[in-house]
Amino acid sequence: MDEEWVIRQNNFEDIEDLKKNETLFTLGNGFLGIRGDLIQEEKSFQKGTYINGFYEKGPIKYGENAYGYAQNWQTMISLPEGKEIDFVINNEKLFNPKGRFIESCRILNMRESYTKWSFKWEDSKSNIISGSLLTIVPFDYRGTVLYRWDFEFANSNNQVKINSKITYNRPKTETTKDPRISAHFDHNSISVDKSESDNSSKILNIVTSGSSLILSSIMDHQVSGGEYKVQNSELDEGLSSFIDISAGSRLSITKIITYDYDIEENRNLLSKRLISQQSKALKDGFESIILNQRSFMESFWSRSDIKLDGNIDIQRSIRFNLFQLLQSTGRDGKRSIAAKGLSGPGYEGHYFWDAETYVLPFFIYTNPEIAKSMLLYRISIMDKARERADILGHKGILFPWRTINGEESSAYFPAGTAQYHINADIALGLSKYLEITGDLTILDQGGCELLSGTANFWCSLGDTIEGKGFCFNGVTGPDEYTALVDNNFYTNIMAKKNLEMAAYWLNGRHDTEEVNLWIKRAGEIYLPKNIDITPQDDSFLGKEKWDFKNTSDDKYPLLLNFHPLNIYRKQVLKQADTVMAQFLFRDFFPPGLLKRNFDYYEEVTTRDSSLSACAQGINANWLGYEDLAWEYFLETVHTDLKDLHQNVFHGLHTASMGGSYLIILFGFLGLDTRDGNLMFRPRLPRYINNLELNVSIMGGELNIKIKDDKISYTPIDGDIEIFHFSNLILLSKNETKTMSLYPRVKLHIKLDSTQDRLNMEESIFDDINKHDLLPEEVMIISSGDNIIKYLNYFSQPDLKTNDDLENLYRDSWRKNREFIGFRPKIK
Repeated sequence: MDEEWVIRQNNFEDIEDLKKNETLFTLGNGFLGIRGDLIQEEKSFQKGTYINGFYEKGPIKYGENAYGYAQNWQTMISLPEGKEIDFVINNEKLFNPKGRFIESCRILNMRESYTKWSFKWEDSKSNIISGSLLTIVPFDYRGTVLYRWDFEFANSNNQVKINSKITYNRPKTETTKDPRISAHFDHNSISVDKSESDNSSKILNIVTSGSSLILSSIMDHQVSGGEYKVQNSELDEGLSSFIDISAGSRLSITKIITYDYDIEENRNLLSKRLISQQSKALKDGFESIILNQRSFMESFWSRSDIKLDGNIDIQRSIRFNLFQLLQSTGRDGKRSIAAKGLSGPGYEGHYFWDAETYVLPFFIYTNPEIAKSMLLYRISIMDKARERADILGHKGILFPWRTINGEESSAYFPAGTAQYHINADIALGLSKYLEITGDLTILDQGGCELLSGTANFWCSLGDTIEGKGFCFNGVTGPDEYTALVDNNFYTNIMAKKNLEMAAYWLNGRHDTEEVNLWIKRAGEIYLPKNIDITPQDDSFLGKEKWDFKNTSDDKYPLLLNFHPLNIYRKQVLKQADTVMAQFLFRDFFPPGLLKRNFDYYEEVTTRDSSLSACAQGINANWLGYEDLAWEYFLETVHTDLKDLHQNVFHGLHTASMGGSYLIILFGFLGLDTRDGNLMFRPRLPRYINNLELNVSIMGGELNIKIKDDKISYTPIDGDIEIFHFSNLILLSKNETKTMSLYPRVKLHIKLDSTQDRLNMEESIFDDINKHDLLPEEVMIISSGDNIIKYLNYFSQPDLKTNDDLENLYRDSWRKNREFIGFRPKIK
């Protein structure tokens, strides 16, 4: 089996390894998720079966409440567990302490989307039993999971007794000080009952008292390889099936469970829908479902796979990340992707800005129908977003910082509600979807209201401050170690872009007076400035830097070891903030400023958040910090498989998974858009020899290959125009055009040694824009050694006059720029 497509588990003794693999072996289909805990009870630590969007809620208990605080917590809750099954073979229980494993291996097959545990067991009488358990959560069967057991026996006459269960096991509440883990839900608000369908099938139900939802589940078995009898019974909080089998030398048992949910008043309709789904799975059968799953995954990988040459570990991690994004994301417009996907209880199953900022781009460029579904989910909760804005005294809509049902669920407003940038994050995602897919139908499905609602919100949030402009005070940007500040640069530029995007897409579709107001406000928004760098906010540069030298490794993450006030009053970042803005709006920043910002904030960024390495890595790659960019790429791509944050047991890091795609697409390939066309500005690290992927554009696909310092573009579905650096290229269907991987120098700028640095920088940037070029297509030349020191402020190579400038430029472009600053934390 191709190891690039497989996650393999051979160690079943190490506790930490077992706990980690429970998360890594998660299976899901965007609706239903099953953690990869083992069948043996003594080796199972965190059971978990989840439905994306099925939750309980209750009142948040504040020591001191205040107006406008979030009122209810929401928590994704675990469903009745269906893995449990006991075998007694020829009067001896399988996997009992008197026997032993001769062989045991489990794999996650990412190409076809299943897990398979294979084993050889020797019982107390030295009989050898070979077996396997294949688990599949099919994408086309919504709430269904299949457990397929296959056995081979040494003889042809075997008596097998099976006790198979589905039970609601109330998880123990974990006591923790980590705010990233839910600790307030004790499952006592859940009631369990059994019902009977029209065809007399037994159904297990759990009912939530807070959210008034009902979850129904049903279990059936299919047996081949022997005659059998089935006796069903009820447990206190579950159902059980006893199966007595007279088997030959081979035996197969398929356990099929289907889950679905609805509001409690629709119990009868839910029961009929559940039976219909289960009946379809039973009728189609295991073999047909496997073939269907294989076809689904083949289609997904044909659009989504990234092929990297030279490193199996990296290739495997990339595929794992993309596979888990597919498994975790809803596809019906009623749910999105949670911070931990469907892999565990971390962050309570909430949706954050992660979804639109880190995950949505992957689907826009590979599976746009899933991207549209994610945006339709946000549209579906706009009524509650409108109510939230009204509660806070604002016009338009305000999306919740963290939520499942659309209500704000963040109890800590400084790092929750105050992160107003989520409005623009979502609006930017919608705008990018429109730009790349050309699918304007979403505007008539609520997209117009989303853009206008977020734009009107910004107009009502800001104040006009004399000497500055339109300002946003008391806000929090992506960096949660700096809260409730005035004019966070990321927030302000996102608001500006939100207003501009709304005006662009709704021109002629919306009230002209409002559109003109958006344009006016966008032009008035204040963006913090400084002589050397872009201030993160109005006060950030006036603070003392964090004492990194005397902060030991065991004090990270800082949020678990220091009071928020001690963190807020220092220059220290949890994650990229201004550098995140640079990633999103690269050409807004002159080359020198891009570099100075990166250099400065690199020295105060802890990366206590897994969201940070992606943006830092993209910036580093653009600036020629090749080794640093590569380090961040490895950190992003290996976050979960190598458990870099030591917390994968609580669930996957879906934003970091999305980030591994972003750093390839936007960092290595330099993807951007220009005049409505894709633009590529590639800069591939020397550690990668070959790269291949497809991107979706306007309903078609473009194949991109990099090999031997050349990049090739091939449109698969039709003609397309793209930019290779600033060169406009017309590509015909199935026509391949191959270009140099390196930019061609189109302009030489000779520096004037009489200018100061700021005027010099503005002059260079003006020249670049005047010629409609990119910074990497311009060579900066100095006429004397006295000016060389200034060149380090630019992202261009440091050059002096030379007879062979073109070759010197290329050599410099390929050279790794060394980052010589301080870095507070290295993983």
